[in-house]
Amino acid sequence: MAESETIRTAVPADLPALYDLARTALVHDTFSPALLSEKLFAAPRTPEFDWRNFVAERDGRPVGFLQTVVRRPVLAGGLGAPKAWVGLFAVDAAHRRRGVARRLLARAEQTWPADTAEVEVLAIPGNYFTPGLDPRYTTALCFLERCGFERFRDCVNLVGELERPFDTAAEEARLAGDGIVIRRARDDDGPRLDAFFAANFGADWRFEVHLAHAQSPPGLHLALRQDRIIAFAAHSGQNREWGFFGPMGTAPEARGHGLGRVLLWHCLNDLRAAGHRTALIPWVGPISFYHAWAGCRVARVFWRYRRTLAPA
Repeated sequence: MAESETIRTAVPADLPALYDLARTALVHDTFSPALLSEKLFAAPRTPEFDWRNFVAERDGRPVGFLQTVVRRPVLAGGLGAPKAWVGLFAVDAAHRRRGVARRLLARAEQTWPADTAEVEVLAIPGNYFTPGLDPRYTTALCFLERCGFERFRDCVNLVGELERPFDTAAEEARLAGDGIVIRRARDDDGPRLDAFFAANFGADWRFEVHLAHAQSPPGLHLALRQDRIIAFAAHSGQNREWGFFGPMGTAPEARGHGLGRVLLWHCLNDLRAAGHRTALIPWVGPISFYHAWAGCRVARVFWRYRRTLAPA
């Protein structure tokens, strides 16, 4: 390690300097200090998640930072091995190829439990900046591959224009005839949501929906039959300044009724009313659905990386 370089834990007071570094290093992304603070310091998860941020300094000035997150299942029932993530990271252009990122990663590795099975890059449940690496960050791509990470999947973000509101009245009248009610989530919907996600989509999506539900007004719209949730769509649970949509899902027995498009339109109308000119739909699977019902287009492609570890 260079004599003048130190690596320490980052604290919220470092935000202005980290923002200046990130803004100049992450040239394909636009974001505010508040959004960077959300990613690095909000840590909006339950106790099984351990969040840490490390900053490398030379002569007292930050030249790089790296976030790491560990999920320890022992605190969530003891099922499975721990999993780690390499979160948002950046190195000042003038200090690249000097080992800064590798030393930050080595410091992060010290925080991973010995029985950690896998490390994934960027796609941290409930608080991710991007769902993978934009391959235009070629230096970062090469760094990850030199460190043993392997590309295992691609994913895309879509963008939809919000030039006009979406009219849901006719669709909602049709659904009402089938006994289905569309409405915004209420404060007393927590137990209904718990039951729905326990049966269908699991804890990670339940947490993201909790973040959307906590907004004022809730960024969460529901479809119910006989007072039981059968579909949902959420927005603004994180990355609010980007007009962030998702997640969305329908119980298997309720698919084929057009619930998804109606709930999507409600969320997009919310984003438009909040002043957004576009909506960002991240980590998309059914591209054709969003293209057909909201005119969305592919905006960015991400490569997902992971490294499998041999437990000690």
